[in-house]
Amino acid sequence: MKWVALVFLIAAGVVRQPSPVVLTSSGYIRGAVSHNGQFIEYFGIPYATVNETNRFQAPLPAPTWNGILNALNENTWCPQSSVGPIVLGEPNCLKLNIYSPIQYTKLLPVMVYIHGGCFFGGTGAPYLYGGDFFPEHDVILVGINYRLSVEGFLCLGIKEAPGNAGLKDVVAALKWIQANIKSFGGNPNKVTLFGESAGAVATSFMILSPAAKGLFHKAILQSGSSLAPWALQHDPVKAAMSLVRKLGYSAKDPREIYSILSKKTTKEIITTISNYEDKFCVAETDIFVPCIERHIEGIEPIITDYPANVILSGNYTKVPMIIGYTNHEGIYFVSADYGTSLRNNTKPIDPMKALQRDLQFPSETDKNCTVDKIRRHYFTPSKEEMIMDMVNLYSDLHFKFPLVLESELYSRTTDQPIYYYQFQYSGLINMPKVISGFGLSNGASHGDELFYLFKPHSFPLPHRFLEDKMIKRMVTMWTNFAKYSDPTPYTSRLLPFKWLPSKRFNPTSLVIDTEISTAPMWDEHPVQLWNDTYNKYRRKDYGFKQFQHY
Repeated sequence: MKWVALVFLIAAGVVRQPSPVVLTSSGYIRGAVSHNGQFIEYFGIPYATVNETNRFQAPLPAPTWNGILNALNENTWCPQSSVGPIVLGEPNCLKLNIYSPIQYTKLLPVMVYIHGGCFFGGTGAPYLYGGDFFPEHDVILVGINYRLSVEGFLCLGIKEAPGNAGLKDVVAALKWIQANIKSFGGNPNKVTLFGESAGAVATSFMILSPAAKGLFHKAILQSGSSLAPWALQHDPVKAAMSLVRKLGYSAKDPREIYSILSKKTTKEIITTISNYEDKFCVAETDIFVPCIERHIEGIEPIITDYPANVILSGNYTKVPMIIGYTNHEGIYFVSADYGTSLRNNTKPIDPMKALQRDLQFPSETDKNCTVDKIRRHYFTPSKEEMIMDMVNLYSDLHFKFPLVLESELYSRTTDQPIYYYQFQYSGLINMPKVISGFGLSNGASHGDELFYLFKPHSFPLPHRFLEDKMIKRMVTMWTNFAKYSDPTPYTSRLLPFKWLPSKRFNPTSLVIDTEISTAPMWDEHPVQLWNDTYNKYRRKDYGFKQFQHY
């Protein structure tokens, strides 16, 4: 009678058809057939463990269980701030989600997606990143969660909080995938790692870290670089000192700081950080993001040197790559910091408010001269509206120049193909741009391309069918790369062009717009400005060296 009732509920669409049971290293798992009957979804699979004993440390092994785990939890989040004092998520959040075709005749390529969110927000769950389109192309998609903010990136240079716990979560997820993805039809020798924004930064660190060597075979960096000003903590102990001050304490010693924070709940810490935020994400100071780790006996680090030095050494995982960005990355962040207009701004624009602490000026004169150069390059005082000037500043400083620099360093040191792109398409589902209040502006904001790759389960986007061509084009190129190491191995009506890799100093990029074209990857003038600035003033004392001060 129970099975009769189940069949009735499945037919009525109330309960989805269960998938066959698969065996993993933790135990048996059952997912569910998707609503359209085209693929199987496995949601909320634990790949590692975090508890009070390793709160700010590398994850512990995945749990094991008897019986069958019903992997149906669509909304696993790591702790993060939501609206006001509300904190979403659960501490033991190290879960992943798998989308697999129902039928396959051989082991399939795997794409592992690392979500963005400035390392303080986001989720790998289908709430935002439904992987529905990928199984249609005979590719398995895996979305992962990793610890965020202080829980993931408290970096004190001590055994209890060595730093980069969130990146160590990513390594643990990749190891779990290597051990278990065959059970879901995936080929562990054909794994493409990709991410957007902070997810691209994490992907970059996986490329650079010996800890991730052999765990993936291709990479896609979308709008994020480990060389970005916001991608590294510049004073991790000082950031932690600032946090404990906000909590009402005064402490300088890393062990004393750890003692204070370890006794605070996640909610207390996240709420305190939210209450003191000045700028959003990339322009915020004292952010908890990856750090250059101090060597600690018995602790495997993710990164122990500045990323550019690692790339120049050639001691990194050399794989085929896609690297790119949107043409108006800054819209999403400028909107949060300034709104949609600077028309009523009576004070002179202060570019310093956009800069992170990765620049050190020997004198006030040097600092003021640099600020004047930036102001003259980006802002035209005679214009009535300068909001897009600010967008260009944010775009170049925080996204384009770092990716340009990282790309140029790879081109010197790798023998693998690199494909470059600029996403400029202004369509009906450029949701970050619309949400930011720039819906009528041309081009694409940070994150806009994601809605042409993923199908969010949280909101329907009923007009999505009007963008079917761009969705199919983007997903086809990305999955082609996973399958063939080439986004356009053949031409077709959908892809009537050949996207070629490039190793020139200013490489040719694919311009993804209503009409596909090619163009140089970057504009020489802003690149020269930031190259000169960073060559003169990039600080060299962050990472483990700052521990000498305490």
